[in-house]
Amino acid sequence: MTEIMLPIGIVSGMGLIAGVILSLATIIFHKPVDEKEEALREVLPGINCGACGFSGCDGYAKAMAQGQAGATNCTPGGASTRTALSAILGVEVGEVDRVAAFVRCNGTCEFTNKKMDYAGTSTCYGANQIFGGPQACQFGCMGFGDCQTVCDYDAIEVVDGIAKIDSEKCVGCLKCIAVCPKNLIKMLPAENTSIVACSNQEKGGGVRKICEVGCITCNRCVKTCPQKAIKMVNNVAVIDPELCINCGECVEICPQNCIVEMTKKKVVHS
Repeated sequence: MTEIMLPIGIVSGMGLIAGVILSLATIIFHKPVDEKEEALREVLPGINCGACGFSGCDGYAKAMAQGQAGATNCTPGGASTRTALSAILGVEVGEVDRVAAFVRCNGTCEFTNKKMDYAGTSTCYGANQIFGGPQACQFGCMGFGDCQTVCDYDAIEVVDGIAKIDSEKCVGCLKCIAVCPKNLIKMLPAENTSIVACSNQEKGGGVRKICEVGCITCNRCVKTCPQKAIKMVNNVAVIDPELCINCGECVEICPQNCIVEMTKKKVVHS
């Protein structure tokens, strides 16, 4: 009997000691709860997309509580989330410039062509492994819709071989950006700016042969811009949204019609 009870007593004693140690550790290392941080975290949507610039909703809530971030970074949460965050922080929401994902390609089936018939996996990732995909343009959208598949907000649709993003539905979760093998999708202002819908880095002559709406590096937009907001980067016109006033002059003068003018309205969330 003693042979059985002794081991049981030893194990029970060890369990009791371990319990006491854990209890003491909990008391000694207890971290006070930041009630503001907890309240901010409760308001956030919890999708941990990283669009705010922090390591998920926990990181963003902590940054706001410590005064290192404002209440307008959460694009997926929309106006209601920004309003709630602002109320907790005791600040005004104010005016917010919306951003949305934008596909920097306008080479639909009408304006571009293919270099081969592709019969492999119907995904952009798979097609891109075979000589950069079936499209003649190595920098253009392949239209298999990997971005559409990952979008949880029904904001992306493939139309005539090109992915189109509805800026009104886009919440800026960045999933489409991560999945695009051509790196075509960028977060850009959803209004009050103009955007170049082309990513082809070849020179003018090469672009003309494969796409009717590609940037040909003619520099007309650069010369006509009154704000000096446009410059050529890797043979493609790039518009600085911070300088652009959306005057529309570059849109009018572009011979390839590859510059898109976004809406001029300003959205105010209160």
